[in-house]
Amino acid sequence: MRTRKCRGFTLIELLVVIAIIAVLIALLLPAVQSAREAARRAQCTNNLKQLGIAMHNYLTGINAFPMTATVAFAYTGYSASWGTWSAQSLLLGYLEGQPIYNSCNFGWTVWWGNGLQINKTAMNTVIMTFICPSDGLSPDPASAACFQWTGHLNNYIASLGTTTDPGLNDSTGVFGRINSYGIQAVTDGTSNTIAFSEGLVSDNGTWNGNPQFQRWRDGISDPGGSPTKVLDANSNMTGVMNDLLLCNQLFQARQFPAYNDKGYRWAVGANGHTSFNTIVPPSSTQYPWGGCRFNCNDCGFAYGEYENATSNHPGGCNCMLADGSVRFIKSSIAMKTWWALGTRAGGEVISADSY
Repeated sequence: MRTRKCRGFTLIELLVVIAIIAVLIALLLPAVQSAREAARRAQCTNNLKQLGIAMHNYLTGINAFPMTATVAFAYTGYSASWGTWSAQSLLLGYLEGQPIYNSCNFGWTVWWGNGLQINKTAMNTVIMTFICPSDGLSPDPASAACFQWTGHLNNYIASLGTTTDPGLNDSTGVFGRINSYGIQAVTDGTSNTIAFSEGLVSDNGTWNGNPQFQRWRDGISDPGGSPTKVLDANSNMTGVMNDLLLCNQLFQARQFPAYNDKGYRWAVGANGHTSFNTIVPPSSTQYPWGGCRFNCNDCGFAYGEYENATSNHPGGCNCMLADGSVRFIKSSIAMKTWWALGTRAGGEVISADSY
């Protein structure tokens, strides 16, 4: 009578199989992550295109682009020009957001005063068109709980151009605070002028030991000194560059604000919340911070002199130009080219291959 011998894997064979599986996983995971990021970046591009369509529909109806901050009552008889409504909120009616738009009382402030309670529900509403899916700190569109989100709600910011004074009612960009410009003001050409870009939301200045994860989400508040507040950074480039070096020193020393309000709410018309300036190139590795505000102890950095375009997309940011088209601007773009793209009437000649 014959007996059958049952033969199993030897230890060496088992180790070889495990090694092969490990190699396959190592090869597969980056490809999966890359495919997911490509999908997220495509969704981000689509969001900016929707904003571009809304912006031009608004232009058709009003004959001007929306302003980045309005004037509204904070208390009975007292009007304010800060903590008021953003360009994003004014575009809601053109973004299939008519019910939310109708619930906004634009006669009152949105961030403070009596208007805070009047407009609280609208302000805290999550609008997915304003969310970049690549930002892990923004609401997750796959979760129903995101509509009760308590974190920061805005990833798309309107360009003030090369203006570093957040208190001015004028700017060199497509948008202005308590001021609006028509398409006739964009003499550099709408295809050569940035209107919107991305901005990663804040993580409230915490440091978890991973500087790459934190890099563009931390801001600096009260670095000391006198900031270079100008309508156009080109008028005092030396002062602006000195400011940026000081901001770098404070960032490297991990001196962050008590709280960090980058991208806090889409409704609030404030530099940092919903607008930025084209000074620091997008997702810059040379200036690896989200914003920098001078002369304000224990403040966040809304209304900062320097608010940067940032994203989690490798190598740069999606930007929407004033003609409504979306381009991916690399972090390696020359600073002067970035400044030129930010101005609406600077008279610069920009070649398509420069960015």
